[in-house]
Amino acid sequence: MDWLIEIDRHFTLWLNTWHTGFADCFYYLLTATTTWIPFYLVLAWMIFKQQGGRGLVTIIAIGLLVLVADQVSSSILKPLIERPRPSHDEIMQWMVHLVNDRRGGMFGFVSSHAANTFAVATFLTLIVRHAGLSLTLYIWAILNSYSRVYNGMHFVGDIVCGALIGIILASVAYQFYLRSVYHFFVIPHHNKRTLKSGLGRMFGESAPMVVAASIWFTILLLIIIAILMLKWNGVVD
Repeated sequence: MDWLIEIDRHFTLWLNTWHTGFADCFYYLLTATTTWIPFYLVLAWMIFKQQGGRGLVTIIAIGLLVLVADQVSSSILKPLIERPRPSHDEIMQWMVHLVNDRRGGMFGFVSSHAANTFAVATFLTLIVRHAGLSLTLYIWAILNSYSRVYNGMHFVGDIVCGALIGIILASVAYQFYLRSVYHFFVIPHHNKRTLKSGLGRMFGESAPMVVAASIWFTILLLIIIAILMLKWNGVVD
């Protein structure tokens, strides 16, 4: 186990040292929960637009999934395993690059950001079944997760295990969702395959692309803001 921890330390430090002024601004903004409020609002719009008032069932399912993923990672695994973050690790804390000197709480295994974002990406991929949205969601989850390593808040191992927990929890939640959804939606469900495809068609083609566009627009906006912040501080010409 010690050799695995050492590999994790070296790989995390290698990723963490690739930093620039622009990336500091970009990933600091990217990792903030409030940054993604527009995406959450557009997502809610898509669900209610395509599913009507019964879309509240889907919203509740996503909310419960995020709550469970967050509690498993933050309230169960972190205090149980007690692995320090890189910013508190006895070896790493003096070498890791911290953005705005943020160190976070003492323990970091597993990453709540990774668990939450990968849970949302996986669950939406399973119910919407739209390639463009799915690709965008996983890029969103990867960027959010990598930002935690870049900011010195998590080891790579924290991210990988958090992502796996999010994917597993989303897959389980999806099975419960399938077992209950036909009580709320009129979908031909002679078999599970028909039910799955019926759910996917319910969201249409254009609405998922609007949701994907909201993520890309936010990323583009963060890039512009990061550049402007650097110009304002005289870092770039």
